[in-house]
This record gives sequence, C-alpha cells and structure tokens, in this order.
Amino acid sequence: MNIKYLFLLLFLFLFRVIFAQQDYESIQQKFDKLSETKIGLSEQIQIDVSGLNLYELITTIAEEHKLNISVDPSLNQAVVSNFYDVRVKDIFVFLVQKYNLDVEFISNIIYFHKREKKIEKEKKRILKIIDVNYRKENGFLSINLKNDSLPRVAEAITDVSGKNIVLSPSIKNIKVSAYLKNRPFDQVIEMMAKSNALLLTKDENDFYFLEKEIVVADKSKIKTKQNSRKNNKSNSDGSYEITLKTNGFLSIKAHDVDVLSLIKEAAEKANINYFMYNEPKDLKTSLVVDEISFENLLNHVFIGKEFTYKNTDNYILIGKSDEEGLRVTELIQMENRTIETVESSIPKELSNGLDIKEFVELNGLIVSGPKTKVEELKEFLFLIDKVVPLVQIEVLIVQFNRSNEVQTGLSAVLQNGDNETQGVLFPITNVGLNATSVNGLIELFNGIVGTVNIGKVAKDFYLNLEALENNSVIKLKSTPKIATLSGHEASVSIGETSYYFEQSNRLINSGLGNDILQSGQWKSTEASLSVNIKPFVSKDEHITLEIDVEKSSFLGRAGENAPPGKTSQKFNALIRVKNNEMILLGGLDEVERENSGTGTPVLSRIPIIKWFFSSRKKRNEKSKLHVFIKPTVIY
Repeated sequence: MNIKYLFLLLFLFLFRVIFAQQDYESIQQKFDKLSETKIGLSEQIQIDVSGLNLYELITTIAEEHKLNISVDPSLNQAVVSNFYDVRVKDIFVFLVQKYNLDVEFISNIIYFHKREKKIEKEKKRILKIIDVNYRKENGFLSINLKNDSLPRVAEAITDVSGKNIVLSPSIKNIKVSAYLKNRPFDQVIEMMAKSNALLLTKDENDFYFLEKEIVVADKSKIKTKQNSRKNNKSNSDGSYEITLKTNGFLSIKAHDVDVLSLIKEAAEKANINYFMYNEPKDLKTSLVVDEISFENLLNHVFIGKEFTYKNTDNYILIGKSDEEGLRVTELIQMENRTIETVESSIPKELSNGLDIKEFVELNGLIVSGPKTKVEELKEFLFLIDKVVPLVQIEVLIVQFNRSNEVQTGLSAVLQNGDNETQGVLFPITNVGLNATSVNGLIELFNGIVGTVNIGKVAKDFYLNLEALENNSVIKLKSTPKIATLSGHEASVSIGETSYYFEQSNRLINSGLGNDILQSGQWKSTEASLSVNIKPFVSKDEHITLEIDVEKSSFLGRAGENAPPGKTSQKFNALIRVKNNEMILLGGLDEVERENSGTGTPVLSRIPIIKWFFSSRKKRNEKSKLHVFIKPTVIY
C-alpha cells in the first residue's frame, strides 16, 4: 500500500513538472515570434544585478531596448544575478521560470504579473434539512435541532410559520441544538433561546429578535429594551448612534466622533471581518447617513487622509496609504472618449500618490495606488466620459476674378538690317511696317493731297502699330467637406507648388590660388488657399468656430531660375452660429487700376497728333474671395 502511494505521488510530481515545462516552452515560442518584429528582444545584454527588485530590473531592460512592457508593481522580490552576452528574451524567460511569473502578450505589449494560484472548486455540500414543523390551526411548533446553523433555523421557522425572526449580527455564525414537540410558538422560541444562551425580545409588530445574552459577574441576566438593536454611545469626545437595517446597510448619526471607534462599532454591527495594519488615531468625523455600506463609510471617512483600505475575499485591510499590501491596481476603461487626451486632463490633486499608465489598446488607464484615491479618480473619469460631438463642416470657396486691359500706341524705330512687314490685324492689332511699306503709304498719301510731297523714310526706318483690348472673367468654385471632433482643428488646403534653383558659391584656397566651388539645389515654394477651422459645441448646440483663412498666389520671376514672387491675403475670425446654419465670410477683395503712357515730349500732349507720338495702357482688375461655412453637429 505504501509503495502504491509513493508511486502515485511520484506520478503527480512528474506530471506537474512536464505541464510546467510545456507552459514555459509556450512562453519561449511567443517571445521568439514577437522578436521577429521587436528587434530589442534579440539584442544581447551584459548586466550585473544587485540591489534591484524584479519590477525595477524588467522596466530598466525594457527602457534600454525600447520595448513596450507593463509590470505588476507587486513584483518586488530582490534579484541578484549576473548576465553576460545573453539575449533579452532569454533573460525574460529565465525570470518567468525562476520567480514563477505569468506573461500576457497583448498586441506588441508584454505584461508581467504574478502567476495566479489555481483554486480548486469546492465540492458542493448537501445542506442538511432543518427539521421544523408548524401547525397553523393551533399555532404549535415542533423543532428537532442538532448543531444546526442559527440563520438557517430562523429562515426555516419563518418559512413554515410566516413569523419574522431577526438575528443580531454577532450571532449569525453560531449553531444551536434543541428538541421540542408540539408546544406554543412563543414558548418554543423562548426555550430554544434559553438553551443556547440567547436573549429573546418581541416588539409591538410581532418581530422576534435574538441576540447574545449579557452576563455580569454575579451571573444574573440582564434584558435589554425592545429597541436594543440601536447602539447609542457618548463620551467627552462626541457621540454616535449606529443601526443595522434589515437589508444589511447601516444608518449612522455621529457628531465629532473618533473615526477608529466608529469603524470598530460599524464593523461589529455589520459582522465585517477586518485587519488593521495601522490604527487611524486622532481622526474625527461627523456624519448623518441612512443606508450606507461599510465600504462606502470607509471611503468617506478616509477622503483626504493618509489612510485607505483594500477589500479581499474574506476580510477588509485597513492602514496607511503607503503600506505595500494596501495598494490596488485597476484597469479603468473609457466608453465614449479616446484615452490619448484623458491623462493630461486629470487634476494634479487626483493623480498624486497614483501610478497611472495609458493602455491604448483597451482605451483605458492602468491605475495603481490607495483604494480611496483610485475610487476618487474613477468618479472624476466617469464625469468626463461623455460623448464628444462630431462636427461636419461644409466649406464653399468661391474665387471671382475680372479684368479689363486696353493698349494702344504707334512707335517708330531705326533698326539696322532687313526688316519685314508682318503682324496681326484681328482679333488684336499688332503690326510692324518696314521702310518700303511706310514709303508706299507716304506715296499714297502724296497722291491724295496733290501738290504736297512729304518725302520718304530711310531704309532703316521701322514702324510698329499696336492696339489691344483684353477682357476676362474667371470664377473658381470648390466645395470640400471635412469632419472633426469638438475642440479639434480641421483644415482644407488647395494650392500649387513652384520650383526654383538656389546656387551657392564657396571660395577654396588650393595652395596654388583661390578656386570658386559652385553648387546648388532645387527648392520648392507653395501658393495655396487654406482654411483652418476649430469648432466648439455648447450644450444648446450652438457652435463657436475659430476660423483662419489664408490665400497666396504667385507673381512673376525676377530671373529664369529665381524664386517666384508671392502675394498673400489672410484673415481670422471667432464667430458663433447655430447648428446647421450657413455663414458667409468675405473681406478678401482686391481692386487694381492702372492708367499709364509713354510718348514724345510736347507732341504726346497735342490732341489727335498725340496718337502718333505716344502709347497708352489702361488696366482694371478686380478679385473677390468668398467663403461659405455650414457646420452640422453629428452625435
């Protein structure tokens, strides 16, 4: 028999070792796969560890090799090791095996934490049937109890008789024994109470209340009054009254009372198991509350204090906030907002004493710190976790250009070489006449006049006649649509890019003389129409818009490779409009007029004759830019 038992233990041990080895091999494979994208896991490291705990070692390696790692702050085991030319992933697998850690891979984030102990499910116990019998016709009760749970006994008697039995919190865990056959109900309950050292009271509503019997030195019994469930205490430092409701909540009236005494009494009334690392001494409080749980009571009395608590499965831990066992870690997820801007909006007073990390993949914050501070932060995040309105903005951009230009003139030139008569008569007039053509016109003129002979021009004479009228109307229209969240900027831009060559000269002394080294590069410049809009949605759905509009355009170049000139117009505005209302933004209007001329002195001023001895240019140009904006709130 002993040999079989020994073999069974050996088999279980080997099974556990094999299972653990398979688990570590799986972790090794996950590290190998992740190292294909995260090069830092395959980098080698040399480190001599002494005086660091496990949390500090893992985070230090992660920062050095640029890895996304989250570590449970409770991993505070001291580490003493020496690693030489070892890959980072091998060190992580070693630490997991040596310190019995668990690793979770969430996207490209590695989370180290303690391995949870597997708790075997308790076998369901078959509850013993409570042997009670009640006869409604005569009100007789029979009980046969043998070390049975008092709450179950009270429940069974209430079920069969319809009469309410209330238990004091201090006796909910005791067991009772009694055997009574066919006796009146009140008599049976009273005898059961006496035989188990309990005190029974009955109020005017026929409620039966059982509590511990108070015994003094002379062994005489002291019965409390029917309202004995209320606890009234007072001293020189204040007074308080605590009542336990039938639903398990507490009603408390306290004035300038010691917090430690209040917590102890409330825990006893509510039958709460607790353990105090440090007693909250010299703390006073005053409160009047109805139906408050024990944990909410701790939340309120510890706000702004150096004390906190932590709820475990079996009891509540109470002590100072810096106690190691009292820190809690929670993942607080946002439902309506993105997590990127939340951490920066948390007030400094709420984040003090808390370790806060963003968890972008789960749109939440990992918060570690005292329970009371974590709860206070959760309340703040709940207040700001609202739906951020989405604003769709329709932008209608209208560009209108209109120009009119007239050029007239007659110019005479002396030019060597053979010149040809050429040019265009329609739709524009720009004609050049050489000396032969001019002399032909003069001879024609001489014939008409008769006796008048004007003469001839030299062969190098050249005459140019120019007459031009230009009208143009240009209208450009674009209707982009953009969407953004309230409080975030949206922009739209339409433009063109021009390139120019920038040359630089550098003087180099080669020893034989000075040489000039030339170099250059092509650079770009842009001209565009850009509109930037930042909307803010108010509660009544009015929208405040911050608007910046800028328009720039190219001018001529000073040289072939020179950068083009540029002109710009811009304005900004802060306006408030209703939802789905269109507004017009103007103001970018430009008017340009030109009236110039050149000519021969004196002759260019004589009427009629001046048209033969001058040239004139008239130009009118008008440009308008209008921007229509229509915001619409979309939830």
